[in-house]
Amino acid sequence: MNGTLDSKGIKALDIILSVVCFVAAIFHIFIAWSTSISIVQQRVFHVFVMILIYFLMQAEKSAKAGKKAPTTINTVCTVMVVIAGGYFLSRTTLDAMLKRGIQGATDMDIVFGVLLIITVMYMAWKTVGWALTVLSAIFIAYALAGPVMPNIIAHRGYDISYITNYVAWTSESIFGTCVSACVSFVALYIIFGELLDKFGAGQFFIDIAYALTGRMKGGPAEASVVSSALMGSINGSAVANVVTTGTFTIPLMKKVGYRSEFAAAVEAVASTGGQLLPPVMGAAAFVMADLTGIPYSTIIIAAIIPGLLYYLSLGVSVYLEADKRGLEAEDGSKLANVKQVMKEGWYYTLPILTLIVALLGFGLSPNYSALFSIAVLLIIGFVKEWKTNHRLPFREVAEALIKASKTTVAVTIACACAGIVIGIVSMTGIGIKFTSIVFELSNGNLLLMLILVMIACIVMGMGLPSTAAYIIAATVGVPSLVAAGIPELSANLFVFYFAIMSFITPPVAVAAYAAAGLADCSASKTGWLAFMLGLPGFIIPYVYVYNPALLIVDTPVMDTLLIAVLSTFAVVLMSMAVIGWFKGKLNALFRLLMAVAAILMFVPGTVYDVAGVILGGALIISLVVSRRKATV
Repeated sequence: MNGTLDSKGIKALDIILSVVCFVAAIFHIFIAWSTSISIVQQRVFHVFVMILIYFLMQAEKSAKAGKKAPTTINTVCTVMVVIAGGYFLSRTTLDAMLKRGIQGATDMDIVFGVLLIITVMYMAWKTVGWALTVLSAIFIAYALAGPVMPNIIAHRGYDISYITNYVAWTSESIFGTCVSACVSFVALYIIFGELLDKFGAGQFFIDIAYALTGRMKGGPAEASVVSSALMGSINGSAVANVVTTGTFTIPLMKKVGYRSEFAAAVEAVASTGGQLLPPVMGAAAFVMADLTGIPYSTIIIAAIIPGLLYYLSLGVSVYLEADKRGLEAEDGSKLANVKQVMKEGWYYTLPILTLIVALLGFGLSPNYSALFSIAVLLIIGFVKEWKTNHRLPFREVAEALIKASKTTVAVTIACACAGIVIGIVSMTGIGIKFTSIVFELSNGNLLLMLILVMIACIVMGMGLPSTAAYIIAATVGVPSLVAAGIPELSANLFVFYFAIMSFITPPVAVAAYAAAGLADCSASKTGWLAFMLGLPGFIIPYVYVYNPALLIVDTPVMDTLLIAVLSTFAVVLMSMAVIGWFKGKLNALFRLLMAVAAILMFVPGTVYDVAGVILGGALIISLVVSRRKATV
C-alpha cells in the first residue's frame, strides 16, 4: 500500500480503537457506582481518553483512505496523548496537587499544560467547528492583553505561565464543572441513547408519532414534531436529531405537498426543541444542575410547560400551513393505529418511564437514574433478542458502547474548550464587568436587559454545540439577570433557552442548514423560515421571567393554571400571525393585531391579560363569523 498500513495493520488499529472505546464506556458506568477514583483524576482520565479516541479514529480513517502522512502523524499524536495523559494522572494525585499549590507549577507542568490547551482548541475546531476555537482564543488574548484594553473591561493582565496553570491545572477551567458533567451524567445518557437506538426504540418513536398524527391535516409534519420531541430529549443534539428523524419525516412532508424549505424548517425547529423538553433535555440540563446546585428534578419540572408551549406553537403552525395549502389528512386505512404500534413495541416505553420515576418519584441522582434505565433497557434487549433469534445480543451492546464513546468525544471537547472560556472569565472578572455593561446599556430597564442578554446568548451560541453554548451563555449572562433580581432558576432557563434557539437563528442556523441538506433546498431560506416558525417560542422565556408561576416550582396551582391557559391562547394567536392563516388568509392588520394580543397576554398585570384576551377573542370571533358568512 505504498508505505501505508496493510489490511492487518488497519484491522489491528480498529481493534485497538474498539477496545479503548469499550473500556471508556465501562469506566463511565463504573464511576457512576463507585467513588474509589478521585474526582480530579476521573476528569483527567475522561478528557485524555476522549482525545486518544479522537486521534485513533483519525489514524484509522487516514489508513483506510491509503494516506501515509496523516496516518503517521495521528499515530505519533496517539503516543503523545498516552504520555501526556500518564503525566497528568501522576501530577493530579492528592500529594502532587498539594505540593503544586504551595510551590507552584513546574516548567514541565507548563509545557504539558500548553500542549493540552492547544490540543483542546485544535480538536474543538475539528469536531464542532471554528466558532468555539476562535472564541476561546479571543478570551486567552483578552487575558494576556488586560492592561491595554478599554477601561470598562481592562484588568491587570496575566502571563502565559499563570494562564496555563489556571486553565490546565486547576478544577476551574478545562477540568471544571463542564467536564465534570460529561463524566458524571452526559456519557451515561449518550450510552442510554445509543442502546435505545441499537435495540430499535428510535423507529418505535417515529412509528408512534406517525400513528398519533397521521390522520390529521399535515400528518407527516405533525409526526416530525412529535418524533423529534421524543428523540431530541434523549440524544441532546439538534443536528443529530435532524439527521435521525429527518431522513424519514422530510421526504414524507414533501410527498404530501409541503414545500421543501418548509419541511426542512419544521424538522429543524422540532429537533431543536427536543433539548427544551423533559425528561432528559440533552446534556446542557445536567450541566445546569451541576453549575447551580439546583436539583435536576426541579429543573425538569420547571421546563415542562415552556417545552410543551414551544411544541404547541410549532404544531399549530404546521396545521395552519396544511390548511392554507389544502393538504388533506392521509387515508386512515393505510396507517397503523396507536394500539397496534404500542402492542408491538410498548416495552420501549419502560426505560423512559424508569428514568422519570427514578428522577421524580424517588428523587435519585441523574447518574443513578441513568444506570437503572440502562439496566431495564438491557433486560428488554436481551429478552427480545432471545425470543426473536435465540441468541444474546452481546455484540450489539458492545457496538452501542463503542459508538457511545465515539459520540462522547465531540461533547467532551466542546465542554473542555468552553471550560477555557469559563476559566478566563473567572480569572479576569469579565463576568462582573459584563453585568455592569448590561446595567449601563439598559439603564436598569429589565425588558431591555433581557433583550440584551438574549442577543448575547444567541450570538455566543451560534455554531456551538448546545452544552457549550449554554455554559458560555450562563457564565456571562446569568450574573446580570440574578443581579437584577431574577431567581436563579428562571435566569438559567432563560439563557439556556436562547442558547438552544441559536440553532435556528440565522446567519448560523446549524440545525436548519442540516435539514436543508436532507431536503435538497436553499439553506438560507430554510434558516429564515425556521426562525419564523420558532418565533412564538422566542416569547416563552420572557413569560416565565415575568410570571415565574409558569415554572410550577413553589407556586400555587391556580396561578400556574391561569398563566398556562393565557400562554396557550397567546401562542396560538402568535402562530396564526406568523403563518397568516385562520380559515382563510389574514391581512397584515389582522396579523399585527394578533401579535399584539399575544404579547399583551405575556406582559405581567391583570389589565394587560384582560386586554389581550378581549382583543384576541374579538379577532377570532370576527374571523369565524366573517368566514361563515362568506361560506354561506
